[in-house]
Amino acid sequence: MDLLQLEHFLAVVDERTFTRAAERVCRTQSAVSQSVKKLEEELGSPLFARDAAEVSLTDAGRSLLEHARRMVRGRDEAVRELTALRHLRQGTLAIAAHESAAVYLLPAPLRSYLGRFPDIRVSIRTSRLAEIPRQVLDREVHVGFLKADPGFRELSCVEVHVDRMIVVASPRHRLADRCKVEIRELEDEAIVLHNLCGSTQQMVLRTFDQHRVRCRVAAELWSFENIKSFVQHDIGIAVVPAIAVAQELQDGRLVRLRTPALEIPRRTLMIYPKQGYLSDAAHELITLVRNFNWSAGAAA
Repeated sequence: MDLLQLEHFLAVVDERTFTRAAERVCRTQSAVSQSVKKLEEELGSPLFARDAAEVSLTDAGRSLLEHARRMVRGRDEAVRELTALRHLRQGTLAIAAHESAAVYLLPAPLRSYLGRFPDIRVSIRTSRLAEIPRQVLDREVHVGFLKADPGFRELSCVEVHVDRMIVVASPRHRLADRCKVEIRELEDEAIVLHNLCGSTQQMVLRTFDQHRVRCRVAAELWSFENIKSFVQHDIGIAVVPAIAVAQELQDGRLVRLRTPALEIPRRTLMIYPKQGYLSDAAHELITLVRNFNWSAGAAA
């Protein structure tokens, strides 16, 4: 039994003659008759009573009818869903990213992506950097965003954005009006650090240590949004990705202390499986992000 035979069987049921059924499925009458006859032979029972101008179902035919409709309907639904996936009219896209990429970097390309593919459901998982390569390798997510090459041969790794760590302070800070601030001038200054971003925290502490300047940690917080709030309330200064404070600097809620020793380049890398299946939805995101015009905030 195959789906084509069932389709021919249903056409005869609906049209009530082999002639009209053949016209409906664009086959010859003999082809449809042979298809139904083969189905009857496989099932071991006649499906139609052929003793009148229009055929009628036998008991076996009536028993098969709803099963046949469900099977053909299931085939049609599968084809529709696969076609929709191929044309990105449905589907999912799962992303794992470190906090600054998830919160500040990805919204712009995802706005362009969802403008083109509004029916794709996107989920972003904010993860620790060490966890993201495993999540991509285990196919828990389609694409990951990191700050350094994880060094896995199974993963493609592409640099997509370069940012810079900068020092920010409240507009009321004593150094707010300075054109340049040396790191030694931050001796014993209250510093607010990100306790979930170990690489950034270590980088800040190591830089102070290399310049033999004491770093006084006033608070360790769990997000850059918390850090910005503390700095705006004069609790201390912070070293953060420039992209995380772009709006606050523009609005004057924060100021940048130009401290060359602490202005360190910060890369964002996109990773995805080098081999094996990758959905069309993921392919489209990868292409968009690789070619994204970050300065214009739009797809290239």
